[in-house]
Amino acid sequence: MTDFELQELMITVGKRMYDKGFVSASDGNISVRVNDGIIITRSGVCKCDLTDRDLIKILNSNEIIGENKPSSELRMHVEIYKVRPDIKAIVHGHPPYATAFAVAGKALTEFVLPEIVLTLGKIPLVQYRTPGTQQFAESVAETLVTFDAALLENHGVVTGGNDLWDAYYKLERVEHAAKILTIANTIGKIRHLTDTEISELVQSVPNSPELERMIHH
Repeated sequence: MTDFELQELMITVGKRMYDKGFVSASDGNISVRVNDGIIITRSGVCKCDLTDRDLIKILNSNEIIGENKPSSELRMHVEIYKVRPDIKAIVHGHPPYATAFAVAGKALTEFVLPEIVLTLGKIPLVQYRTPGTQQFAESVAETLVTFDAALLENHGVVTGGNDLWDAYYKLERVEHAAKILTIANTIGKIRHLTDTEISELVQSVPNSPELERMIHH
């Protein structure tokens, strides 16, 4: 895709995130990897109002192209791309149910929903660090070496994908799983998948080292 096409897609995804309630006001950030760097949302803009002027290109030389200030989470995006060459897009938001798990200090690592097992495996919790700092960025990147999605303690959710829709839908899956578990906990005891059932799921997707990595790490 051209830079222009990617920017149009970022605008579409930003609006989807806002409409779904995954971000509010100027929360969250989106980026995509391009051949000569990355494109990232600017700081302080509502994701429902994105225009091409709100999308900042950061060249591999660290030169910034654009008249606005890039997201304060730029370091996190850069560090994730460094450790995961396969990740082409990153989405960070504050979806309410998943963020509630993060605020409560609870990861989503129990195997309950087959769809989550097959697409995300475990969804770990990254210990709190001050957002926007290098320490925070490196901590998140270290977790995403193994996983494609993570809860950020007291902060939100970050997901990476092989394209922007993939990263966005992973965010949507995390929130959906957190919502289901929240409701289920009010109804009764949650039934967890057995080791045998998990093995059968993994065997249904042959030759998938990525899935093995996210489940068994």
